[in-house]
Order: sequence, then C-alpha cells, then structure tokens
Amino acid sequence: MKAHVFAVVSSLMSPVLLADAASAVPKALPSVDMAKSLTGLLAVLAVIFTLAWLLRRFGSFSRLAPGSFRVLAAVSLGSRERVVLLQAGGKQLVLGVAPGRVETLCILENSEIIPVESGMPSAGASFAERLHELTGRRS
Repeated sequence: MKAHVFAVVSSLMSPVLLADAASAVPKALPSVDMAKSLTGLLAVLAVIFTLAWLLRRFGSFSRLAPGSFRVLAAVSLGSRERVVLLQAGGKQLVLGVAPGRVETLCILENSEIIPVESGMPSAGASFAERLHELTGRRS
C-alpha cells in the first residue's frame, strides 16, 4: 500500500518538478554565445600580439652580451655570394656567405684587427655641417 501511495505522489509531482526545472534554466541565444566566444578569441589574440610586439621591441633572449657580435662590413661578390667582416669580442672574422653555406675565410686576432670606419656622423655634428661636408666632397 505504501508503494502505491509513493508511486501516485511521485507521478503527480514529477511534472511539477520538471516544469520548475525547465523554467529555471534560461535558454541561451546562439548569437549571444557566438559574440562571447568571438570577444574572448579577439582578447586572447590581442594579448598574444601585444606580448610579441613587446618582446620584439624591448626584450632579447640572447645569451650573448649585447654588442658582442657586429657586422662591420660586407661586400657582394655576386648575385648571392658575399664576404662579411664580423667583430666577435676581441676577434674579427672574415666569412664567406653563400646560399646554404657560411665558411670562415680568416680569423684576425687583436694585433691584426682591421680598422673600419663607422660611416656615421659624429654626435656633435649638426645637419648643416654634415650637409656641407657631403656636398663639399662631390665638388
């Protein structure tokens, strides 16, 4: 008898419970979900691009000391071949560079180092002085 009463009461209550549960869950609009997903994706992409720009602008993950390698001069020998003078610490390296190959041609120690002009104007020179110097060379 108790089982019958329980079955009748539960069958009467289940539609009420289901109706309450269905009304408690709001139906999501597909356009709202898509907008949230797209906004989140754009935010993540913006963070990635911002971090990449900051790393490129300010950061360097090089294990070498800044300025330990510098290209001092380069001469083109053909359409794809070059000779490069590289400063590496206290040494200068003369390298032959071709597609897929870099070869050391010569290593110059401290006593053999080739002096190279920087080609940059002096820090105190004004634009007018530099222009006069350049036009004076041509005439």
